[in-house]
Amino acid sequence: MIGGPNKFKVAIFGANVTTGQGGLNLAENTIKLGNWGEIQGLAQKADRYGVDGFIPIARWQGLSGPDRPWGRQFETFTWAAGLAAATQNIQIFATCLVPFIHPVMAAKMMATVDHISGGRMGLNATAGYFKPEYRMFGVEVPEHDTRYELADEWMTIVERLWAVEDDYQFDFDGDFFHLQGAQSWPKPVQTPGPMVMSAGSSPAGQQFAFKHANILFAAIGSVEHSQSVTPKLRENADAAGREDLGLWAGVHIICKDTEKEAREYLEYVEEKGDYESALRYKHIIQNGDSRGWSWDHYKKSEDPKQDETIKTFFRAGLVPLVGTPEMIVDGLQKLQDSGITGVCTGLVDYDEGLDRMNEQIFPLMRDAGLRA
Repeated sequence: MIGGPNKFKVAIFGANVTTGQGGLNLAENTIKLGNWGEIQGLAQKADRYGVDGFIPIARWQGLSGPDRPWGRQFETFTWAAGLAAATQNIQIFATCLVPFIHPVMAAKMMATVDHISGGRMGLNATAGYFKPEYRMFGVEVPEHDTRYELADEWMTIVERLWAVEDDYQFDFDGDFFHLQGAQSWPKPVQTPGPMVMSAGSSPAGQQFAFKHANILFAAIGSVEHSQSVTPKLRENADAAGREDLGLWAGVHIICKDTEKEAREYLEYVEEKGDYESALRYKHIIQNGDSRGWSWDHYKKSEDPKQDETIKTFFRAGLVPLVGTPEMIVDGLQKLQDSGITGVCTGLVDYDEGLDRMNEQIFPLMRDAGLRA
């Protein structure tokens, strides 16, 4: 996903939890997480179709019970190992909540999966904000910027464990980690290590990405919102000497043969929205001091069924792209024009959505010069 022939990258997002990044809704044909073959089949289909990446979300706890959206979750490192062995070309990520996984353990697991995949492993490093999961692990939630100080130290250790140094082991004495004789062999296939994505776009999150990441996942709510937010991120990255940093967005694609069909399907998804889970998730984000999220451009209402700050989570809070294949590609082109270089894609029906991507969206992206 770094370089390569595709000017604009496309990854599939969230296929490790029930309903995936199709959102907090109870629509038909979403990910059920009933068996491993369901997820392996999606990854293999994405691999055949030339999708660039397969990226999970890191959830350890459901919002409203095991039979509701995000209620069941596959752990992301073992998920990545299984898919690495079952695919050939696609970049497979693990998403890691750094407060919950020790950096020596993470570095070793990543190197192992990088060998299984032949050098196709990636890390999505997240500082965390989900207070109920912190409580489940018995860990206190640090203040926002302190979380990134911890993440910086964590990532520094991982990078040293991946590097080839004169000594085969090292000591580390930081504010959060104190290690003696730290080592991890064999080293990853990729040099200097697996590629790294970061999702924090607050000032502290940006500084973490500028220091450690290959891709910064920008927090934008719409195509129009990207036109004002993304150029500022690009300016900040360039000023930090990171002209090479990719800026990505999360999109939620509803593609049908006609605009009328797409709008009707969007109405169906909203009718099937899980209001209880969406409201709870909004509260968790707010109470977790997740500063990368902006609510300013959403339409608010006293009626929760009309409040866009809640309804957005029916689409997992991602940029909505709704319409015909031509309309979807027009939206992707506008994102690219604003400075976005790739997208993590949530789908309601992942199986049908991947087919439409291959048969309808990718050909138009090639015609537009976005893909090889």
